[in-house]
Amino acid sequence: MKFLITMNMPARSGPLIHQIICEHPAQNLNEFCRALETTDFLVVDEFYRDTDAPRGADAYYHVGQTAINHRYVGKVKMMGNVTHQHRGVRDHD
Repeated sequence: MKFLITMNMPARSGPLIHQIICEHPAQNLNEFCRALETTDFLVVDEFYRDTDAPRGADAYYHVGQTAINHRYVGKVKMMGNVTHQHRGVRDHD
């Protein structure tokens, strides 16, 4: 399953946090968290977003394996089918 991980460590380009898109055999968020808890480094397959894909397409390409240190993980989300929805503008009193 694919996961989006927010890392609390500087990115090469300078921001203090960055995100990693990865794939791991875990079938859900709980399994992924248990895998993170059992080792200092978790090996995952890393993916980059394909910026040449048509607009609106969630396309990625594999860039190899990466070892993630659990101490720097700030947030993890499961990636799946994303529904894009426009929200109306709220009227303020």
